[in-house]
Amino acid sequence: MCSYSGPTTPSYRLMLLLLVFLVASVHQATGEKYVDKNGYMKWNLGSNVLQGAESRLEFRFRYCNNKGVLIYQQGEGRNFFALGVNDEKLYIEASIGGLAVEMYVGEVARNQTHDVTITGLRTLNDQTTVIINGNAYSPEILTDVNVNLDFNSNVLIGETLIGGYESIDQLRLNTQRLKAYPITCITFIRAGQANIDLDNPSSQLGVSDECVVCLPPSIVTLTTVTSYLRMKIDNNPRSNTVISLRFRTKAPDGLLFYFGGPAYVALYLEGGALVLRLNTRGSGDDTKYKTTRTTFNDGEMQEVSVTRAGNVATLRDGAGNIIAQVIFGGSENSAQALNAGFLYVGGLENVNDPNLSSDIEVRQSFRGCLEELRFASYSAVEEAPTQINFQNQNEASRDVDFSACLESASCQSYTCSGEGQQCSLGVCECIHGYGVRAQDPLVCYNIDDCTPNPCQNGATCTDKIADYNCTCTEPYKGKNCSVVRNCYEFPCLNNAECIELDTPTPSAAGRNCSCAPGYKGVDCGQDCDECREQCNSGMCVNSLSCENSIGDFVCECKIGYEGKDCSSEIDHCKDSPCGTGICNNYLTGYNCTCPDDPTGAVLNRQSCGPLAVVNPIQISPAALVAILVCLVILLILVIVFVAFRRQYQQKKKKALYGYGNGPDFEESRENIMKYEEEGYGEEDQDAFDVNLIKSVGDTLKQRKPEDRSKYPTLPLGEAADVGDFIHGRLGDAEKDTNDGANDEMTPFGDEGQGSLAGSLSSLNSSSSDGDQNYDYLHDWGPRFSKLADMFNDGESDD
Repeated sequence: MCSYSGPTTPSYRLMLLLLVFLVASVHQATGEKYVDKNGYMKWNLGSNVLQGAESRLEFRFRYCNNKGVLIYQQGEGRNFFALGVNDEKLYIEASIGGLAVEMYVGEVARNQTHDVTITGLRTLNDQTTVIINGNAYSPEILTDVNVNLDFNSNVLIGETLIGGYESIDQLRLNTQRLKAYPITCITFIRAGQANIDLDNPSSQLGVSDECVVCLPPSIVTLTTVTSYLRMKIDNNPRSNTVISLRFRTKAPDGLLFYFGGPAYVALYLEGGALVLRLNTRGSGDDTKYKTTRTTFNDGEMQEVSVTRAGNVATLRDGAGNIIAQVIFGGSENSAQALNAGFLYVGGLENVNDPNLSSDIEVRQSFRGCLEELRFASYSAVEEAPTQINFQNQNEASRDVDFSACLESASCQSYTCSGEGQQCSLGVCECIHGYGVRAQDPLVCYNIDDCTPNPCQNGATCTDKIADYNCTCTEPYKGKNCSVVRNCYEFPCLNNAECIELDTPTPSAAGRNCSCAPGYKGVDCGQDCDECREQCNSGMCVNSLSCENSIGDFVCECKIGYEGKDCSSEIDHCKDSPCGTGICNNYLTGYNCTCPDDPTGAVLNRQSCGPLAVVNPIQISPAALVAILVCLVILLILVIVFVAFRRQYQQKKKKALYGYGNGPDFEESRENIMKYEEEGYGEEDQDAFDVNLIKSVGDTLKQRKPEDRSKYPTLPLGEAADVGDFIHGRLGDAEKDTNDGANDEMTPFGDEGQGSLAGSLSSLNSSSSDGDQNYDYLHDWGPRFSKLADMFNDGESDD
C-alpha cells in the first residue's frame, strides 16, 4: 500500500477531490441494479434513505412491466408514500394524516431509460414540478388535498422498498395501480443532495448488477387435449419452490403444471376454478384447495404464482394477493424437501403413468396460451424465480406452437364446423351474433336482429350477422331511419347530386350539392357561362368562337386544339408515326427526327422509312391509253411524211435527168467528139475541139432572161437541194472501184459517138472575151447565189 508523507498542497487537494468526483461519477454511471420479478431492495426502519426527497428527488431507470412500484416508504399507522409506473406514466400515491393523494406526474415509455427530477414533493399538488428527459410536466391531480410530506418526520419513518416488495401484504396502497413488480433497472437515486447506496440495502431478493433488455415473454400455444411440455430445470430436492406463469383459456378444465414424482405440487383448472394440490411425502392422501372463483377461464390473461415453503403451498394472483393455501401433514412449521422428478407444463406425457397420484382428477391438457413461466428452487437462501424459455428449455413436447398465442389453433382435437361456430382458446363457441341453441353438442343459431323491428318511419329491416340494415323511405336517413334527410327538405336542382351531411336537424347547410356540368350555385340553380368564366364543365380556351347555352356550350377550336373546351393540344404523335424515331409534335402537325438523319437534314419527314430519291409519277390507265394513241398517230404522220419525201426526191431527180435528154442539151453536145482513149495526164488534147465547147457555153450565156423559162430549171424552193444532189453524185463517184481514169466512165457515160473533143484541161483557156453573167445561179438557192457573186466579181476584175 502506498502512502504520502509530504506536504499537502492546494493543487494536490484539488486533484484528489477531482479524482473522488470522477470515481463517484463512474460509480453512479455504472452502478446499475436490475430488480427482477418478485425481487426488491429493502432498508430497515431508521435508515431514512429518502431524507431530503421532499425537496428534490432524482433518479434514472427503465422498466419492463406495464405497472409496478419503484419506491415505497412505509410510515406509522396507515401513512405511506409510493411512486411507480402505470400505463407508461409516473404515478404517485400517498396517505398522510388520513389524506389520500393520487396523481400522475409525467410520461415514461417502457424499455427506455428516463432521467427524472421531481421538486416540491412536500405539498404533492400543482406546486410539484417534474422534469423527465429534459421535458417539464404538470401534475395530473386525481385527489385535490393539502398535505405536508416530510421524509424525516415520524409519520414516514419506516422500511423503505425499492424495485419491488417482499409481500403484497406489506403495501398499504389504496388502489391497484402499483400492485405489481415493474421489473426495473435503476442506475441511481438521489434524495436531496445524497445518493442512496444501492449496493448496501438491509436485504434484497432477485437483484443483480447486470441490466438486461426487456424481451418479449416466452409464449406457447397448446393445441390438443394431449399437449404437454417437460421442462429442463433443477429438480434436486429443496425445501422451497416458486412457480409462476400467465395463461389464457376458455376451456373449463386443464392441467397448468405438475412438479414432482410420487411427491408433488400441482395446479390445474377444474370447472373454471383453480385447484392447488400438495403432497410432500409421496404417499398417502394429498392436501388440496379449490378456489371459490370459477372464472379463471374467461379468456382474459391470468397471472398466478405458487410458493411452497416446506409443507405449505400458497397460491397468489399477479398482484401478490393470496387466493389459496394448503398445508400438508397438519403441521405448518414442519419443513420438508420435495423429492420431485419432473416439471410438466400444460399436460402430462402419459396420463396413465403409475407414478402419478390418483388424487389428480384432471389429467387432460390445458388448451390455450401460456406465457412467462418462472421457476426457483432453494433451501436456505431465498431466490427470485427466473424466466424459462418454453422453446429452448424443454426436454420434450407434443402438439404445441411456439410462435405466438394462436387462439383459433387450440381446438385441433375437435372441430368447430357448425354454423356460426369458431375455435377460441380451447373451446368451440358461437361467434358474435349467434345464440346457443344447445350446449352439448354445441348448436348455434343466428340471432334475428330485426326482432323487434328497430327501423322506423316505414323502413324495411334486413337481418345480418350481429347487425341489421334499415332501408329507409325517401324522406329519412340514419341507422334506424329516424332522421329527416336534408336533401329531401332542401333538394338540389338541375340533376345535381345531393350529398347528405350528418346533422341532427334538417337545414340547407346540412347538405352539399355537386352540380351537373354547366351549372353553379349553392343549389345548382344557375347556368354557368363557359364562354366567360371557368365552370365545372370547363371554359372555352384556344377557340375561334364560343356559343353558350343553358347547361352547355359549343367551342370552335383553333388549329391544333381539340376537346369540348379546346383545352387539349392535338397529339399528332399519339399513334407513333415515326416508329423508332423521335416524333416532334406541333400545333399544325408533326415531323420525325430519324436515326438515319439525327441532324434533321431532310425536312418535314413524316416517317422514318427508307428515303426515296424521286417519287414515281403515277399515271392512270386512261392517261396511258391516250399517250399510246398519240404515239401511234405521230408514227403514222412520220411514215406519211417519209413516203411523200421519198416521192418528191424521185420527181426531183427525174427533172434533173430529163434536162440532159432535152433538145437544148443535145444542141450543146452534138459536136462532141468521140473520146476514145483518154488516159492519165493531158496527152489527149488533140482529140477534142475546145472551140466547139466554148461556142456552146457562149450560147448558154447569151440567153436572155426572159427566155430562161423555156429551159428546164429548178424551182426556187427546190434549188437548195441541188447541193445535196451534187454531193450524192460525188459520193457515187467516190465509191467507184475503177482504178483507171475517172472521166472515161463517169463524165462520158452518156456522151454521143464520134466525139472529136480534145483534152478537157483546155477548157480554162477559152478565148472568148465576152462578159459572162452568172445571175441565173441565184435561182438555184442561197449557196449558188454566193457562187454567182464570186464569179461576177471575178469578171469585173478582169
